Amino acid sequence: MRELYNPNLDYSNCGVGFITNKSSEQTHEILQLTHQALCKIPHRGGMSAEGIGDGAGVNFDISENFYRILTGNTNLKKGEFGVANFFYPIETSEHVKAEKLIKEAFRKHTIPVLLWRDVEVNKQAVNKASQEAQLAIRQVVFGRPFGIENQKQFDAVINKALIDIEKPAFTKPELKGLYPLSMSSETQVYKGRLNSFEVFPYFKDLSNPEHKVHSLFFHTRFSTNTAPNPMFAQPFRRMAHNGELNTDKKNRLSEDAIAKSKNKTVLFPEGQSDSARLDQTLARRINEDEMDIVEAVLAMMPPAWENDSKYKGDVRDMLEYFSLYEEKNDGPAALIFFDGKKIGARLDRLGLRPLRTIETHDYFAVMSEAGQIDFKPEKVINRGRIEAGGMVVYNHDTKQLFESKNILTKLSEAKNYTELLKNSHVHITELPETDISEYNIPEKTSTPARHVAYSMNQESFKFFLDPMLQDGKEKISAMGFGLAPNALEPNEGGMSRYFSQRFAQVTNPPLDSIREADGMTLRVALGRKPNFSDGTTKQLIIESPILQPQQLLQISKFEGIKVATLDGLFKIDSEKNENNKGIIKEAIASVCDEVEKLVKTGTDIVILSDKNICKDNAAIPIILLVSAVNQRLIATGMRFFTSIIAETGQAVSTHDTACILGFGASAVCPLTVYSRILELTQDKNEILGKLAYYQKAIEKALMKTMGKFGLCTAESYIGGEFFESNFLDTKDPYLKTIFPNVLSPIGGSSFTEIANSASEWHVKSLHIQGEEDIPFLGLFKERSEGSGHSYGATAVREFVKMTEEDFTYTDTPTENKAISEELTPNDPGFKLLGFDKRKPEQIDKHVITAAYRTFVKEVYQERDTRPSAIRDVLILPFNANDAHSKEDFSILLNKFNTVGNISISVQGLKVSHKKNKFIVTLANEKYSPLAHALNEKFKSDIEAKIKEDKLHIIASGAAKTFMDLLSKQRSPIDIKKVQPAHKITEMFSSGAMSHGALVAKAHQAVAQGANIAGALSNSGEGGEQSFRYNSIKASKIKQFASGRFGVWTGYVADPSLQEIEIKIAQGAKPGEGGQLPSKKVNVEIAASRSGTPGVELVSPPPHHDTYSIEDLAQLIHDAKCARVKVIVKLVSSEGVGTIAVGVAKAGADVINIAGNTGGTGAAQVTSLKNAGRIAEIGISEVHQALSENGLRDKVVLRCSNAHQTGLDVVKSAIMGGDSFEFGTTALMMLKCVMAKNCNIKCPAGLTTNPELYEGDPRALAQYFINLAHEVREILASIGFTSLQKVRGKTQLLNLINHSAMLGQLDMSGLLREVEVIKIDKPVYLEANFDTDDSYLPHFSDFLKNKKERILIDGPRLNNNNKTTGGQFSVDVERILNYQLDENQIKEHPSIYTLHNGRKVLAADSITIKTNNSAGQSFGAFNNSGITLVHRGTCNDGVGKACSGGIIVVKNPGFSPKVYSEKLENNVLVGNFALFGATGGELFVHGQAGDRFGVRNSGAVSVVEGVGDFCCEYMTNGSIVNIGGYGKGFGNGMSGGNAYQYDLTGAIVDSCAQDSIEMYKITEDTELAKGHEEALKVHLEKHYRRTGSKKAKEFIEHWKENRKYFYFAIPKSLSNYHKGENIAGEISRKQMIEEMSVSIARKQSKLISEAYDKEQPLFDGQVPVVGEVDSSLVSDYSIIAGVWNRAIENAKKTGELNIEKTARKLITTQEKKFMESLYRDMKDALVDFSDEALAHLLANKRVEDYKEANSKREVADTNALGSFVWILECDRVNSKHLENYNSLEEEIAAYYLTVFIKTLSTI
Repeated sequence: MRELYNPNLDYSNCGVGFITNKSSEQTHEILQLTHQALCKIPHRGGMSAEGIGDGAGVNFDISENFYRILTGNTNLKKGEFGVANFFYPIETSEHVKAEKLIKEAFRKHTIPVLLWRDVEVNKQAVNKASQEAQLAIRQVVFGRPFGIENQKQFDAVINKALIDIEKPAFTKPELKGLYPLSMSSETQVYKGRLNSFEVFPYFKDLSNPEHKVHSLFFHTRFSTNTAPNPMFAQPFRRMAHNGELNTDKKNRLSEDAIAKSKNKTVLFPEGQSDSARLDQTLARRINEDEMDIVEAVLAMMPPAWENDSKYKGDVRDMLEYFSLYEEKNDGPAALIFFDGKKIGARLDRLGLRPLRTIETHDYFAVMSEAGQIDFKPEKVINRGRIEAGGMVVYNHDTKQLFESKNILTKLSEAKNYTELLKNSHVHITELPETDISEYNIPEKTSTPARHVAYSMNQESFKFFLDPMLQDGKEKISAMGFGLAPNALEPNEGGMSRYFSQRFAQVTNPPLDSIREADGMTLRVALGRKPNFSDGTTKQLIIESPILQPQQLLQISKFEGIKVATLDGLFKIDSEKNENNKGIIKEAIASVCDEVEKLVKTGTDIVILSDKNICKDNAAIPIILLVSAVNQRLIATGMRFFTSIIAETGQAVSTHDTACILGFGASAVCPLTVYSRILELTQDKNEILGKLAYYQKAIEKALMKTMGKFGLCTAESYIGGEFFESNFLDTKDPYLKTIFPNVLSPIGGSSFTEIANSASEWHVKSLHIQGEEDIPFLGLFKERSEGSGHSYGATAVREFVKMTEEDFTYTDTPTENKAISEELTPNDPGFKLLGFDKRKPEQIDKHVITAAYRTFVKEVYQERDTRPSAIRDVLILPFNANDAHSKEDFSILLNKFNTVGNISISVQGLKVSHKKNKFIVTLANEKYSPLAHALNEKFKSDIEAKIKEDKLHIIASGAAKTFMDLLSKQRSPIDIKKVQPAHKITEMFSSGAMSHGALVAKAHQAVAQGANIAGALSNSGEGGEQSFRYNSIKASKIKQFASGRFGVWTGYVADPSLQEIEIKIAQGAKPGEGGQLPSKKVNVEIAASRSGTPGVELVSPPPHHDTYSIEDLAQLIHDAKCARVKVIVKLVSSEGVGTIAVGVAKAGADVINIAGNTGGTGAAQVTSLKNAGRIAEIGISEVHQALSENGLRDKVVLRCSNAHQTGLDVVKSAIMGGDSFEFGTTALMMLKCVMAKNCNIKCPAGLTTNPELYEGDPRALAQYFINLAHEVREILASIGFTSLQKVRGKTQLLNLINHSAMLGQLDMSGLLREVEVIKIDKPVYLEANFDTDDSYLPHFSDFLKNKKERILIDGPRLNNNNKTTGGQFSVDVERILNYQLDENQIKEHPSIYTLHNGRKVLAADSITIKTNNSAGQSFGAFNNSGITLVHRGTCNDGVGKACSGGIIVVKNPGFSPKVYSEKLENNVLVGNFALFGATGGELFVHGQAGDRFGVRNSGAVSVVEGVGDFCCEYMTNGSIVNIGGYGKGFGNGMSGGNAYQYDLTGAIVDSCAQDSIEMYKITEDTELAKGHEEALKVHLEKHYRRTGSKKAKEFIEHWKENRKYFYFAIPKSLSNYHKGENIAGEISRKQMIEEMSVSIARKQSKLISEAYDKEQPLFDGQVPVVGEVDSSLVSDYSIIAGVWNRAIENAKKTGELNIEKTARKLITTQEKKFMESLYRDMKDALVDFSDEALAHLLANKRVEDYKEANSKREVADTNALGSFVWILECDRVNSKHLENYNSLEEEIAAYYLTVFIKTLSTI
């Protein structure tokens, strides 16, 4: 039995923190303060549906006073006694044995026991279910043994006793659950399955006033598992960890190898979490390696030193030395640690978890959030944060606080790391150089034959390798890969296809490998690690794991390191392929044996090579070989004694290489790459150039691949096995030994198929003469002889036919023809022609159309022949009622697979049995044919006789197996009993496809088509034009993606909105972001997304506000301010069920599971092919997980599974689905032809070339209605009344035998039927907007009494008040725009109507004052006219999606002893403030965290200090920073402006120079002068709003201070809007192309708008008689020329009404007509010089920019810098254009010549 959902799998995120008394005095107050801190963050912990906490606890120093009282020993002194706390075994009968074990350990080490006790608890502090879940803590108080003189010796004895307890506890099954929480003379741990607010009330000791401590750290867990193991709740013995260690598997291997090298064993308790293992490793470093806790933490989690110049000298040498021997603990992490004397915190190298600090005169504290403890401002002396890779430590021995810089300096001075480093490594650049010509490939076979021998096909080159060699980039394609999964695709060779790249989602963010590149590295150290070396060898450092041939020669020849090369070949048996399986096994074993010998004799690097293939020697599959060698080294404890290099021809794509590295090779030298280059050129420079191109492409792709899983370093990736099985059966006895950590959920190819494939491809190669003989398999685009494709030729053909048939869902049949003019809901034809939403009765009475019937018939036939999805080989029950002959019954016997099924379901047949005797009852009583069929099939294994009108059977062997599987199913029912069609269409949804990915008309049509049928429509990311809101054309689902494009207050206030979807991942490219290419960013898109026309828009891989499960819970809460349901979109992957449980606990209402076949507008081919799992597995796993955890009824499970037919829907429902998504299919119904060229040119006008678009929303509507009726028919046929009733009834699906299947599928896990656990009175995480609700009565009064302004005194906030102001802002937007009538709006003094019809409040209409500590997302969605004034601290996400108004964060004050204006640390705002903001202003009288203003696209802010990546991905708006800054300033910034105060001027060099340029405000240019004035306005506002003395100082002494200000200009703006830059960026041809298209569209649009508005051109102005040279004459001449072309094209159509046809050509921008205009404009532009064209184009682009800004939905933006930029561009362009002829005159003159030519021919 296989499994999908693993209930023991657990991903945890959390809240952490510590507080310490700086005087080291033990007090009870610190416990009280900690209780306060824990009560403030319940949202950072999770709970089950029964209300049981996921886990929380505390670690604190042992109280001297408390244990004196408990023991009665008043002389007890700290350090002379210790405390041990234990969870006892699960089995209560084993408690005596456990206690005996503990006593024996204490006795053995002569540790005197002073007291045994049960830690007292208050059970009433938790609910009944929680009471039953808690484990009692047994406590032992012990003394220091006699003869132990100091603390160090005492600790050593304690550690030995602890090991003696742990070994049996972790290995003996009967002691399962025995776990020492802590055992120390310094600290102790109390924890349980508690909520954060329950810890102190539950443990009585903690509220005892006699219990006094000086330091404490805490942890509250948010687990994705609803029953997490209490043992691994945190904190642990020395640390608490908020994060996820992506390298945990590798770290365990390292620990095991280290233990074996010392003749020891390391024990990892069953189910041990990554955090628990980290604590275990930390203990070893301290106890065995005798490292200080601070040094150990730093070595285990180093900062990103590799690419950061601030790490210099001894510090850099120390960090590099650590890197040579340390197995990195890579992943997001906030770490708190404590050894009784030193307490500290550390943040991961990228800073992916928040840690805020606060210092008072008495205390120092670090916590996940600011404000967890209400320290009075007058006691505070510092408010700070820990930066990425940063660290803080308080040392109670010295009473000193140390921060990162001091810590690094002090540690680096402890040893001579420079000398240690020098003696430990050598860099490849220090090796003697070799020439590429020295590298030879044996010529035993031709190059094409070698390619095939390495399993290459034509697409290996066309789609993967050649594009990388040509331009240094991976190929971009669209619409998914589409090919049948591996289990149904027998033609492809190689092994990498059997592995899918894993990716991060929810609990662990993917990384942005472009913008966070400085925190990532491909650097690799080859050879024996120093801690496994005797000091005689060095490690070899390479900067990339991709080795070019000459580099491999360098390594091979270097004498300073011992290198050996082994052939990875097997002697092929060409005659008997079946023999090769054994031959390959022997060959692999032989290589492994040889590697083991070499390593034992000191070999540092082993090269595994398949270079020497020939006729008789074939290549062992390199992934198989590398993994086998890696597993052998692990098993023998020698993994870190050597490095593996793969010299192989089997690596071409990024995925090939990633697999080889991931399974254990430290470097790859790709032979086929070199061979292919030699085919293309013999020129040495060209060879090196193409090698460099390939290196560039693959290194970039590898960084992206690492980033997908959240990994920062190549060394973390190497050997980490970050893959999941893609139909490779790792339960195969042999494969299990080679891939022991790769799970195979539904089987697939075994070693037999792998061996056969390797042999067959080698045999194929023997017949290859030339390149044309290399097989072309049709992997990317369908071939008739190839495997099936989900949207193959048959499906496309039949979809097209459905788009052409008439509409019959209307009250009267309607002809399918284009409507000449777009109808509005008020037009009589709107309803008549079927454009409005159908009523239930209209949907229900519809009759399935002929084209749909033909469609499903043809598609089902095609799938029967060439299945393209796993569901195609899973069929519904066999209906025995329809079987009348032996042949009919033979279908049942032969078609159904008896190995991979859990049952074989049959209708009309009942089986009863006892042992091997069966009695069969047939409803149709056709016993004789059945008996004949059984006897023919099973022969001697069966005896079948008809007796008493039944069939009696005695079966054995295969017959018994078959009979045991038979399962009776329901008989068909009358279709009238099935739920009506309109209830089914409600379960349908269009896929998320953005306005940007789709042209505007297509995007609107998808929404309208779905809405007509009563289905849901999904906007995708990118927003939606507001004129569609509250109409049939509005999307009912609106999406939040990582770029937050198009997200603003009005977007979520649309009354049509029913659900908000948070897209965590996308099926086609999970773990990656997306980008809208510059060509697609037109004026409308730029306006919608608040970008710049023509400048690409990037959605980064992570949501920058969602790095953990609790972050996602916050984003869900943010979305619920719209008062709608929230969807979280995930991608099918290993563990997605566990993640889904966490997502449900986080508050999601709907979970959408996408498969790896999802469509996309553009992605690298590698990503399309090699990431994610099929949707079927994910759907089933999530259903099982939710069902078993009591969460199934809470969540709607939506399936994104390439649905096409009713059968697809029913199968998804059977696997667990509630709702069904249609993405690509929706496009097919709008005339998509699956050209897979979406990103370049769409022949159907759906994604580009809008003039080609001819889709009709009614076709989609009719399809959905047809589909619903087919679903009804299928449900009736299997005896069920609704889709809900069929959900999870997996016995209805049966695996069949099929000739296309490769290996053996096993559906026991996928089709496992689970019980849906029901919980009475479930407890769910609910959104809470009580604070916002309290504002509404004030607003009602404001409206009712027509007040100009109101002031609301808001409450004293705390961390539990999340998204404060968000719901109120959305409510205000909704009330103003949809609930007030015209008179109410007109009569109110503070309501204004904007040019687009939107109603807004006047500035400062509503002011809300709050204080203390605001929770996360304060001021999210803030709206125009609303001013939030908060005095106190805020946490992450301030002003997120802010769309207007003003947010002011004021300094709450400090101790009178501190002059706060000069204070170095006054952090008031957390990370990612203004994320995705589109307008409004934010003034912060203090500092902020990282990513301030990330993706800001319109807001203005003044802040007094920021962290890393300020203004990242910013597209508009202005940021003024008058304090310090971190790295990456302006990273990816493509619009807007930034201003930075910098006394040193370092910002010029330290900013993101690939994205922005910094200029001094004092430069003598008009641009600088304009920005200076803008800056002064912003500073004056900041002072006025906050009272900032710093701003006042700048203003009052402006002359002195101005010279230290710099302003940033995005390079994308400079390059795009300045003629001199344009000329150098693009060719003349490109300039003419862009100009001609723009002019043609502009002129046709001018005429079209005049027609639409029924208004004369040019406001009715006409030239006067005799006027010849005016611009008006030119304008009319151009219009005449355009009209003339329209007439010419109209005549060619054959239509009778030429004028009407011409008008239609213009208004629809018909393709041929527009092409004729493009040609005209090109001809008109031909005489302009390149310089003139560049400036004309610059002018055009600036005009586009102005238009886009004017069309923005959000007008409340005061980014003055944008106006300064426009004025500057206008000034410069106008000056240049004075030198050239008028563009309009040139076009007019051109058309004049056309008229003359035309007249001359008459």
